[in-house]
Amino acid sequence: YPDDMTKDEFNTWVATLPEQDKQRATGFFTVIRRGADGKLKIVPYHEEYREYLGPAAKLLREAAEITTNQTLKNFLTKRAEAFLSDDYYASDVAWMDLDAPIDVTIGPYETYEDELFGYKAAFEAFITLRDEAESAKLVKFSEYLQELENNLPIDPRYRNPKLGAASPIRVVDNVFCSGDGNRGVQTAAFNLPNDEKGVKEKGSKRVMLKNVQEAKFKQVLIPISKIVMDPSQQSQISFDAFFTHILAHELMHGLGPHNIKVGNRDTNVRKELKEQYSAIEEAKADITGLWALQNLVDRGVVDRALERDLYTTYLASSFRSVRFGITEAHGKGQALQFNYLLDEGGIKMDEAAGTFSIDTAKIKDAVRKLANEILTIEAEGSYEKAKALLDKYGLIRPVMQKALDSLGNVPVDIEPNFVLAKK
Repeated sequence: YPDDMTKDEFNTWVATLPEQDKQRATGFFTVIRRGADGKLKIVPYHEEYREYLGPAAKLLREAAEITTNQTLKNFLTKRAEAFLSDDYYASDVAWMDLDAPIDVTIGPYETYEDELFGYKAAFEAFITLRDEAESAKLVKFSEYLQELENNLPIDPRYRNPKLGAASPIRVVDNVFCSGDGNRGVQTAAFNLPNDEKGVKEKGSKRVMLKNVQEAKFKQVLIPISKIVMDPSQQSQISFDAFFTHILAHELMHGLGPHNIKVGNRDTNVRKELKEQYSAIEEAKADITGLWALQNLVDRGVVDRALERDLYTTYLASSFRSVRFGITEAHGKGQALQFNYLLDEGGIKMDEAAGTFSIDTAKIKDAVRKLANEILTIEAEGSYEKAKALLDKYGLIRPVMQKALDSLGNVPVDIEPNFVLAKK
Protein backbone atom coordinates (compact mmCIF):
# COMPACT_ATOMS: atom_id res chain seq x y z
CA TYR A 1 0.00 0.00 0.00
CA PRO A 2 1.14 3.61 -0.47
CA ASP A 3 2.71 5.00 2.74
CA ASP A 4 0.19 7.84 2.90
CA MET A 5 -2.92 5.68 2.35
CA THR A 6 -5.43 5.34 5.20
CA LYS A 7 -7.69 2.34 5.82
CA ASP A 8 -10.73 4.54 5.18
CA GLU A 9 -9.38 5.71 1.84
CA PHE A 10 -8.79 2.10 0.76
CA ASN A 11 -12.23 0.89 1.90
CA THR A 12 -14.01 3.82 0.23
CA TRP A 13 -12.11 3.19 -3.02
CA VAL A 14 -12.76 -0.58 -2.97
CA ALA A 15 -16.50 0.07 -2.51
CA THR A 16 -16.56 1.90 -5.88
CA LEU A 17 -14.91 -0.96 -7.83
CA PRO A 18 -16.68 -3.60 -9.94
CA GLU A 19 -16.85 -7.02 -8.23
CA GLN A 20 -13.88 -8.53 -10.08
CA ASP A 21 -11.63 -5.59 -9.18
CA LYS A 22 -12.84 -5.71 -5.57
CA GLN A 23 -11.55 -9.29 -5.41
CA ARG A 24 -8.22 -8.24 -6.93
CA ALA A 25 -7.78 -5.21 -4.67
CA THR A 26 -8.27 -7.33 -1.55
CA GLY A 27 -6.51 -10.39 -3.04
CA PHE A 28 -3.25 -12.01 -1.99
CA PHE A 29 -1.19 -11.25 -5.10
CA THR A 30 -1.57 -7.53 -5.84
CA VAL A 31 -0.02 -4.34 -4.48
CA ILE A 32 -1.82 -1.01 -4.28
CA ARG A 33 -0.08 2.00 -5.81
CA ARG A 34 -0.94 5.60 -6.67
CA GLY A 35 -1.34 6.47 -10.34
CA ALA A 36 -0.06 9.74 -11.84
CA ASP A 37 -3.47 11.23 -10.98
CA GLY A 38 -2.97 10.41 -7.27
CA LYS A 39 -5.74 7.79 -7.33
CA LEU A 40 -5.26 4.25 -6.00
CA LYS A 41 -4.65 1.49 -8.54
CA ILE A 42 -4.06 -2.27 -8.54
CA VAL A 43 -0.70 -3.67 -9.70
CA PRO A 44 -0.29 -7.48 -9.89
CA TYR A 45 2.74 -9.04 -8.17
CA HIS A 46 4.11 -10.44 -11.44
CA GLU A 47 4.43 -6.87 -12.76
CA GLU A 48 5.55 -5.20 -9.52
CA TYR A 49 8.23 -7.83 -8.80
CA ARG A 50 9.11 -8.81 -12.39
CA GLU A 51 12.86 -8.23 -11.90
CA TYR A 52 12.90 -10.93 -9.19
CA LEU A 53 10.20 -13.31 -10.40
CA GLY A 54 11.60 -13.65 -13.94
CA PRO A 55 14.99 -15.00 -12.79
CA ALA A 56 13.34 -17.05 -10.01
CA ALA A 57 11.03 -18.77 -12.52
CA LYS A 58 14.04 -19.56 -14.73
CA LEU A 59 15.85 -21.22 -11.81
CA LEU A 60 12.77 -23.25 -10.89
CA ARG A 61 12.57 -24.54 -14.46
CA GLU A 62 16.27 -25.49 -14.37
CA ALA A 63 15.69 -27.38 -11.11
CA ALA A 64 12.68 -29.12 -12.68
CA GLU A 65 14.91 -30.39 -15.49
CA ILE A 66 17.41 -31.90 -13.06
CA THR A 67 15.02 -33.84 -10.82
CA THR A 68 13.87 -37.33 -11.77
CA ASN A 69 10.89 -37.19 -9.39
CA GLN A 70 7.79 -36.57 -11.50
CA THR A 71 5.74 -34.82 -8.77
CA LEU A 72 8.59 -32.46 -7.91
CA LYS A 73 9.18 -31.75 -11.61
CA ASN A 74 5.49 -30.96 -12.01
CA PHE A 75 5.37 -28.63 -9.01
CA LEU A 76 8.52 -26.68 -9.95
CA THR A 77 7.35 -26.25 -13.56
CA LYS A 78 3.87 -25.07 -12.56
CA ARG A 79 5.18 -22.77 -9.82
CA ALA A 80 7.54 -21.16 -12.36
CA GLU A 81 4.49 -20.43 -14.54
CA ALA A 82 2.60 -19.03 -11.54
CA PHE A 83 5.44 -16.60 -10.74
CA LEU A 84 4.82 -15.02 -14.16
CA SER A 85 1.00 -15.00 -14.06
CA ASP A 86 -0.06 -14.83 -10.36
CA ASP A 87 -2.38 -17.76 -11.00
CA TYR A 88 -1.29 -20.11 -8.22
CA TYR A 89 -4.15 -22.61 -8.25
CA ALA A 90 -2.60 -25.27 -10.53
CA SER A 91 0.75 -25.14 -8.74
CA ASP A 92 -0.97 -25.24 -5.31
CA VAL A 93 -2.66 -28.48 -6.40
CA ALA A 94 0.73 -29.79 -7.62
CA TRP A 95 2.24 -28.82 -4.25
CA MET A 96 -0.48 -30.77 -2.43
CA ASP A 97 0.34 -33.82 -4.57
CA LEU A 98 4.10 -33.47 -4.10
CA ASP A 99 5.53 -36.85 -3.12
CA ALA A 100 9.31 -36.57 -3.06
CA PRO A 101 12.16 -37.02 -0.55
CA ILE A 102 12.91 -33.31 -1.02
CA ASP A 103 9.82 -31.33 -0.04
CA VAL A 104 9.86 -27.77 -1.38
CA THR A 105 7.56 -24.88 -0.48
CA ILE A 106 8.14 -21.61 -2.34
CA GLY A 107 5.89 -18.68 -3.16
CA PRO A 108 3.70 -15.93 -1.70
CA TYR A 109 1.69 -17.40 1.16
CA GLU A 110 1.32 -15.90 4.63
CA THR A 111 -0.37 -12.55 5.23
CA TYR A 112 0.93 -11.77 8.76
CA GLU A 113 3.15 -9.00 7.40
CA ASP A 114 0.13 -7.06 6.10
CA GLU A 115 -0.81 -5.55 9.45
CA LEU A 116 -3.21 -3.11 7.81
CA PHE A 117 -5.70 -5.66 6.44
CA GLY A 118 -4.07 -9.10 6.41
CA TYR A 119 -4.75 -9.39 2.64
CA LYS A 120 -1.32 -9.39 0.99
CA ALA A 121 0.87 -12.50 0.85
CA ALA A 122 4.63 -12.43 1.46
CA PHE A 123 7.11 -14.64 -0.42
CA GLU A 124 8.89 -17.43 1.44
CA ALA A 125 10.84 -20.61 0.72
CA PHE A 126 11.42 -23.82 2.69
CA ILE A 127 13.71 -26.56 1.38
CA THR A 128 13.18 -29.66 3.53
CA LEU A 129 13.87 -33.40 3.70
CA ARG A 130 11.05 -35.78 4.53
CA ASP A 131 11.05 -37.92 7.68
CA GLU A 132 9.19 -40.99 6.39
CA ALA A 133 8.85 -42.82 9.73
CA GLU A 134 7.30 -39.85 11.54
CA SER A 135 5.04 -39.02 8.59
CA ALA A 136 3.58 -42.54 8.64
CA LYS A 137 2.80 -42.22 12.35
CA LEU A 138 0.70 -39.15 11.68
CA VAL A 139 -1.46 -40.59 8.93
CA LYS A 140 -3.81 -41.98 11.59
CA PHE A 141 -4.65 -38.42 12.68
CA SER A 142 -5.78 -37.59 9.15
CA GLU A 143 -8.29 -40.42 9.30
CA TYR A 144 -10.14 -38.80 12.20
CA LEU A 145 -10.51 -35.25 10.86
CA GLN A 146 -14.13 -35.60 9.76
CA GLU A 147 -14.99 -37.24 13.11
CA LEU A 148 -13.44 -34.28 14.93
CA GLU A 149 -15.29 -31.78 12.72
CA ASN A 150 -18.57 -33.64 13.43
CA ASN A 151 -17.99 -33.26 17.18
CA LEU A 152 -16.60 -29.70 17.34
CA PRO A 153 -17.85 -27.82 20.42
CA ILE A 154 -20.10 -25.56 18.33
CA ASP A 155 -23.74 -25.43 17.20
CA PRO A 156 -24.06 -28.44 14.81
CA ARG A 157 -25.40 -26.24 11.98
CA TYR A 158 -21.96 -24.60 11.74
CA ARG A 159 -20.09 -27.90 11.24
CA ASN A 160 -18.82 -28.89 7.82
CA PRO A 161 -20.44 -32.21 6.78
CA LYS A 162 -17.82 -32.78 4.10
CA LEU A 163 -14.24 -31.59 4.56
CA GLY A 164 -12.00 -31.10 1.50
CA ALA A 165 -10.58 -34.46 0.48
CA ALA A 166 -6.82 -34.34 0.77
CA SER A 167 -5.18 -33.47 4.06
CA PRO A 168 -1.63 -34.77 3.73
CA ILE A 169 0.71 -34.33 6.69
CA ARG A 170 4.46 -34.18 6.11
CA VAL A 171 7.05 -34.35 8.86
CA VAL A 172 10.29 -32.87 7.57
CA ASP A 173 13.66 -31.52 8.63
CA ASN A 174 14.32 -27.98 7.50
CA VAL A 175 17.63 -27.58 5.66
CA PHE A 176 17.11 -24.06 4.34
CA CYS A 177 14.47 -21.36 4.56
CA SER A 178 14.35 -17.74 3.48
CA GLY A 179 12.16 -14.70 2.90
CA ASP A 180 9.08 -14.54 5.10
CA GLY A 181 9.96 -18.08 6.24
CA ASN A 182 13.13 -16.87 7.96
CA ARG A 183 12.52 -13.60 9.74
CA GLY A 184 11.73 -12.94 13.37
CA VAL A 185 10.01 -15.88 15.03
CA GLN A 186 11.00 -19.15 13.34
CA THR A 187 8.12 -21.15 11.87
CA ALA A 188 7.75 -24.61 13.49
CA ALA A 189 4.95 -25.81 11.20
CA PHE A 190 2.67 -24.49 8.50
CA ASN A 191 -0.67 -25.28 6.94
CA LEU A 192 -1.16 -24.19 3.32
CA PRO A 193 -2.48 -23.03 0.91
CA ASN A 194 -4.42 -20.10 2.39
CA ASP A 195 -6.47 -19.57 -0.76
CA GLU A 196 -10.11 -20.44 0.06
CA LYS A 197 -10.80 -21.92 -3.41
CA GLY A 198 -7.88 -24.33 -3.06
CA VAL A 199 -8.81 -25.30 0.50
CA LYS A 200 -12.44 -25.91 -0.43
CA GLU A 201 -11.67 -28.13 -3.41
CA LYS A 202 -8.48 -29.83 -2.36
CA GLY A 203 -8.12 -29.42 1.41
CA SER A 204 -4.76 -28.28 2.73
CA LYS A 205 -1.34 -29.72 3.50
CA ARG A 206 0.37 -29.59 6.89
CA VAL A 207 4.14 -29.47 7.10
CA MET A 208 5.85 -30.04 10.46
CA LEU A 209 9.46 -28.86 10.76
CA LYS A 210 10.66 -31.40 13.29
CA ASN A 211 14.28 -30.30 13.76
CA VAL A 212 13.11 -26.70 14.29
CA GLN A 213 10.64 -27.86 16.93
CA GLU A 214 13.26 -29.96 18.72
CA ALA A 215 15.61 -26.99 18.86
CA LYS A 216 12.88 -24.72 20.28
CA PHE A 217 11.91 -27.35 22.85
CA LYS A 218 15.47 -27.86 24.12
CA GLN A 219 16.76 -24.28 23.91
CA VAL A 220 13.67 -22.36 24.98
CA LEU A 221 10.80 -24.40 26.40
CA ILE A 222 12.69 -26.53 28.93
CA PRO A 223 14.54 -23.53 30.45
CA ILE A 224 11.21 -21.60 30.67
CA SER A 225 9.44 -24.51 32.39
CA LYS A 226 12.11 -24.67 35.11
CA ILE A 227 11.33 -21.05 36.05
CA VAL A 228 7.56 -20.59 35.67
CA MET A 229 6.06 -24.05 36.20
CA ASP A 230 5.11 -25.42 39.61
CA PRO A 231 7.84 -27.91 40.64
CA SER A 232 5.22 -30.66 41.05
CA GLN A 233 4.43 -30.47 37.31
CA GLN A 234 7.91 -29.85 35.89
CA SER A 235 8.40 -33.55 35.12
CA GLN A 236 5.25 -33.44 32.95
CA ILE A 237 6.85 -31.54 30.08
CA SER A 238 7.66 -33.71 27.06
CA PHE A 239 8.73 -33.22 23.46
CA ASP A 240 6.08 -35.74 22.40
CA ALA A 241 3.32 -33.56 23.90
CA PHE A 242 4.86 -30.40 22.40
CA PHE A 243 5.19 -31.96 18.93
CA THR A 244 1.73 -33.55 18.99
CA HIS A 245 0.02 -30.32 20.04
CA ILE A 246 1.73 -28.40 17.23
CA LEU A 247 0.46 -31.09 14.86
CA ALA A 248 -3.05 -30.76 16.29
CA HIS A 249 -2.79 -26.96 15.96
CA GLU A 250 -2.00 -27.29 12.25
CA LEU A 251 -4.76 -29.85 11.68
CA MET A 252 -7.34 -27.65 13.40
CA HIS A 253 -6.58 -24.71 11.09
CA GLY A 254 -8.26 -26.81 8.42
CA LEU A 255 -11.33 -27.54 10.57
CA GLY A 256 -14.07 -25.22 11.80
CA PRO A 257 -15.73 -22.36 9.87
CA HIS A 258 -14.05 -21.05 6.69
CA ASN A 259 -16.61 -20.14 4.03
CA ILE A 260 -19.60 -18.67 5.88
CA LYS A 261 -22.86 -16.79 5.37
CA VAL A 262 -23.37 -13.43 7.06
CA GLY A 263 -27.02 -12.48 6.61
CA ASN A 264 -27.47 -13.69 3.05
CA ARG A 265 -23.94 -12.81 1.91
CA ASP A 266 -21.50 -15.57 1.00
CA THR A 267 -18.14 -14.63 2.48
CA ASN A 268 -15.28 -16.12 4.52
CA VAL A 269 -14.02 -15.74 8.07
CA ARG A 270 -10.73 -14.06 7.07
CA LYS A 271 -12.55 -11.25 5.21
CA GLU A 272 -15.11 -10.65 7.98
CA LEU A 273 -12.71 -10.57 10.94
CA LYS A 274 -10.18 -8.41 9.04
CA GLU A 275 -7.14 -7.53 11.19
CA GLN A 276 -8.55 -9.48 14.16
CA TYR A 277 -8.53 -12.68 12.10
CA SER A 278 -4.93 -13.85 12.54
CA ALA A 279 -4.93 -13.73 16.37
CA ILE A 280 -8.40 -15.31 16.62
CA GLU A 281 -7.50 -18.06 14.14
CA GLU A 282 -4.21 -18.83 15.96
CA ALA A 283 -6.07 -19.05 19.28
CA LYS A 284 -8.67 -21.29 17.63
CA ALA A 285 -6.03 -23.68 16.34
CA ASP A 286 -4.33 -23.90 19.75
CA ILE A 287 -7.39 -24.35 21.91
CA THR A 288 -9.28 -26.68 19.58
CA GLY A 289 -5.99 -28.58 19.20
CA LEU A 290 -6.12 -29.35 22.94
CA TRP A 291 -9.79 -30.25 22.65
CA ALA A 292 -9.11 -32.56 19.67
CA LEU A 293 -6.26 -34.43 21.37
CA GLN A 294 -8.40 -34.96 24.46
CA ASN A 295 -11.16 -36.27 22.18
CA LEU A 296 -8.71 -38.72 20.54
CA VAL A 297 -7.34 -39.82 23.94
CA ASP A 298 -10.91 -40.51 25.09
CA ARG A 299 -11.54 -42.59 21.93
CA GLY A 300 -8.36 -44.59 22.50
CA VAL A 301 -6.75 -43.31 19.29
CA VAL A 302 -3.99 -41.51 21.20
CA ASP A 303 -2.19 -43.07 24.17
CA ARG A 304 -3.65 -41.87 27.49
CA ALA A 305 -0.10 -41.26 28.75
CA LEU A 306 -0.06 -38.16 26.56
CA GLU A 307 -2.93 -36.61 28.52
CA ARG A 308 -0.75 -36.08 31.60
CA ASP A 309 1.86 -34.03 29.71
CA LEU A 310 -0.45 -32.35 27.21
CA TYR A 311 -1.83 -29.47 29.29
CA THR A 312 1.34 -28.82 31.30
CA THR A 313 3.53 -28.68 28.18
CA TYR A 314 0.94 -26.40 26.56
CA LEU A 315 1.05 -24.08 29.60
CA ALA A 316 4.86 -23.86 29.60
CA SER A 317 4.77 -23.21 25.86
CA SER A 318 2.26 -20.38 26.25
CA PHE A 319 4.95 -18.30 28.01
CA ARG A 320 7.23 -19.01 25.05
CA SER A 321 4.65 -17.71 22.56
CA VAL A 322 3.65 -14.59 24.49
CA ARG A 323 7.29 -13.48 24.53
CA PHE A 324 7.04 -12.93 20.77
CA GLY A 325 4.91 -9.90 21.69
CA ILE A 326 1.18 -9.40 21.52
CA THR A 327 1.35 -7.32 18.36
CA GLU A 328 2.14 -10.67 16.68
CA ALA A 329 -0.81 -13.00 15.96
CA HIS A 330 0.49 -16.09 17.81
CA GLY A 331 1.49 -14.08 20.89
CA LYS A 332 -1.80 -12.20 21.09
CA GLY A 333 -3.78 -15.40 20.55
CA GLN A 334 -1.80 -17.09 23.31
CA ALA A 335 -2.39 -14.22 25.77
CA LEU A 336 -6.13 -14.54 25.06
CA GLN A 337 -6.05 -18.26 25.93
CA PHE A 338 -3.88 -17.87 29.03
CA ASN A 339 -6.03 -15.14 30.60
CA TYR A 340 -9.28 -16.91 29.76
CA LEU A 341 -8.12 -20.25 31.20
CA LEU A 342 -6.74 -18.49 34.30
CA ASP A 343 -10.10 -16.75 34.87
CA GLU A 344 -11.93 -20.07 34.39
CA GLY A 345 -9.67 -21.83 36.92
CA GLY A 346 -8.05 -24.22 34.42
CA ILE A 347 -4.68 -22.61 35.17
CA LYS A 348 -3.70 -22.00 38.82
CA MET A 349 -1.13 -19.58 40.15
CA ASP A 350 1.03 -19.79 43.28
CA GLU A 351 1.42 -16.07 43.97
CA ALA A 352 4.14 -16.45 46.60
CA ALA A 353 6.33 -18.61 44.35
CA GLY A 354 5.31 -16.89 41.09
CA THR A 355 4.71 -20.28 39.44
CA PHE A 356 1.80 -21.75 37.51
CA SER A 357 0.16 -25.17 37.22
CA ILE A 358 -2.78 -26.91 35.56
CA ASP A 359 -5.91 -27.66 37.59
CA THR A 360 -6.71 -31.07 36.13
CA ALA A 361 -10.28 -30.96 37.47
CA LYS A 362 -11.14 -27.73 35.63
CA ILE A 363 -8.95 -27.53 32.54
CA LYS A 364 -11.06 -29.67 30.16
CA ASP A 365 -14.27 -27.68 30.69
CA ALA A 366 -12.40 -24.38 30.41
CA VAL A 367 -10.82 -25.46 27.10
CA ARG A 368 -14.17 -26.59 25.73
CA LYS A 369 -15.85 -23.31 26.74
CA LEU A 370 -13.21 -21.14 25.07
CA ALA A 371 -13.20 -23.33 21.94
CA ASN A 372 -16.98 -22.87 21.66
CA GLU A 373 -16.69 -19.09 22.04
CA ILE A 374 -14.00 -18.69 19.37
CA LEU A 375 -15.60 -21.11 16.88
CA THR A 376 -18.94 -19.31 17.25
CA ILE A 377 -17.33 -15.91 16.57
CA GLU A 378 -15.81 -17.36 13.38
CA ALA A 379 -19.07 -19.03 12.30
CA GLU A 380 -20.98 -15.76 12.75
CA GLY A 381 -18.19 -13.73 11.11
CA SER A 382 -18.57 -11.26 13.98
CA TYR A 383 -15.83 -8.62 13.83
CA GLU A 384 -17.32 -6.92 16.92
CA LYS A 385 -17.24 -10.06 19.07
CA ALA A 386 -13.73 -10.95 17.89
CA LYS A 387 -12.49 -7.47 18.79
CA ALA A 388 -14.26 -7.53 22.17
CA LEU A 389 -12.74 -10.91 23.08
CA LEU A 390 -9.22 -9.80 22.13
CA ASP A 391 -9.61 -6.41 23.83
CA LYS A 392 -10.59 -8.18 27.05
CA TYR A 393 -8.16 -11.10 27.08
CA GLY A 394 -5.48 -10.49 24.42
CA LEU A 395 -3.20 -8.50 26.67
CA ILE A 396 -0.39 -9.08 29.12
CA ARG A 397 -1.72 -8.78 32.65
CA PRO A 398 0.59 -8.05 35.62
CA VAL A 399 0.79 -11.75 36.68
CA MET A 400 1.96 -12.73 33.21
CA GLN A 401 4.35 -9.76 32.99
CA LYS A 402 5.97 -10.74 36.29
CA ALA A 403 6.54 -14.27 34.98
CA LEU A 404 7.94 -12.93 31.70
CA ASP A 405 10.30 -10.62 33.61
CA SER A 406 11.79 -13.68 35.32
CA LEU A 407 12.75 -15.18 31.94
CA GLY A 408 15.36 -12.55 31.05
CA ASN A 409 18.16 -15.09 30.61
CA VAL A 410 16.19 -17.51 28.43
CA PRO A 411 16.40 -16.88 24.65
CA VAL A 412 13.14 -15.72 23.04
CA ASP A 413 13.63 -17.98 20.03
CA ILE A 414 16.22 -19.88 18.02
CA GLU A 415 18.10 -18.43 15.07
CA PRO A 416 19.03 -21.25 12.71
CA ASN A 417 22.30 -21.07 10.86
CA PHE A 418 21.97 -22.85 7.50
CA VAL A 419 25.33 -24.00 6.21
CA LEU A 420 25.54 -24.22 2.42
CA ALA A 421 27.67 -26.90 0.75
CA LYS A 422 29.91 -24.37 -0.97
CA LYS A 423 30.71 -22.67 2.34
